[in-house]
Amino acid sequence: MASESGTTRFERLVFRPSADALRPIDPAIVDQAVAWLVKIQSGGASASESDACDRWRQSHPDHERAWLRLCGLGRDLREGTSAVTPQIARSTLRGVDRQQRRWALKAVAGLGVSAWGAWGAWAMRHDIAALNADHCTAAGERRRVVLADGTQVMLNTRTAIDVRFDAATRTLRLLGGEIMVATAKDAMRRPFVVLGRDGRIVPIGTRFVVREFDGDGGERSEVTVLEGAVDVSAGERSQVTRVPAGSRVRYSAASVGAVGHLDESAAAWADGSLVVERMRLDDFVAELGRYRTGVLRCDPAVASVLVSGSFPLADTDAVLAMLEETLPVRRQSLSRYWVTVAAR
Repeated sequence: MASESGTTRFERLVFRPSADALRPIDPAIVDQAVAWLVKIQSGGASASESDACDRWRQSHPDHERAWLRLCGLGRDLREGTSAVTPQIARSTLRGVDRQQRRWALKAVAGLGVSAWGAWGAWAMRHDIAALNADHCTAAGERRRVVLADGTQVMLNTRTAIDVRFDAATRTLRLLGGEIMVATAKDAMRRPFVVLGRDGRIVPIGTRFVVREFDGDGGERSEVTVLEGAVDVSAGERSQVTRVPAGSRVRYSAASVGAVGHLDESAAAWADGSLVVERMRLDDFVAELGRYRTGVLRCDPAVASVLVSGSFPLADTDAVLAMLEETLPVRRQSLSRYWVTVAAR
């Protein structure tokens, strides 16, 4: 981490943005900055390597700009996010080898904002999980996978799964994100099991959606049953809750909530649409942000504005333009990777 005097010098640069600060940086320079940041933030850099990093930063203005964008020391850019300490970030990065650390950091390098902010930490967790997943999707991507038994799985944006079939069980592990599953009959009559962060789902000849949530409401999951039924159990608990077709339930590792009616738009993403009715704008922006690379924020001043309609997920920029046309809001763009929906 930078010394106190170094931090002060960075703040003077970052807190007074200019047009030049937003000018694109050569990807090759970004790659070099990523390599230096991984080395320095790992805690294992020698004094000579730290000196070499300083010389690299001083050798060209774009080097320093790339470094500052990655470090994200501008607290004005972090407004509205939950900061993650560099120690936690370094711990996360130590969980994979050097090449994987470089790959994970490059996933957030283009943001031009805090690499250690809440979004950056979430993105790195997803990217690291996806490294070893059997199937995964990037931001805005949807993919249909047909498993060996004929079961069809649709992966929503930023989703990763593992699949393990053996003589006794067909197991799908949700590593993060959201899936729609249409189970097939198995000639060997093996049960199909979906394992996730918060619990276990056993479908009974069914079609259902499972989503894992992260956010201010804490870690939780939700299953929506479109056909058939599923049995849900939380964490390692043996108590089972039956969820019939036309129903949904939210659960955490500690408990399963009450079974309620499904949201008719819960599966609209599978057809490429985001369908909402009287949704708060801050919730809508958070949902739309799942399908974009970078950070999409909502100004608290317009958070309670209500949104209704069907929006195409394939073009989130077009959706933002539609909001500007129909609501008293406008886009404020630091770059294509950092956009705020603010009051007009």
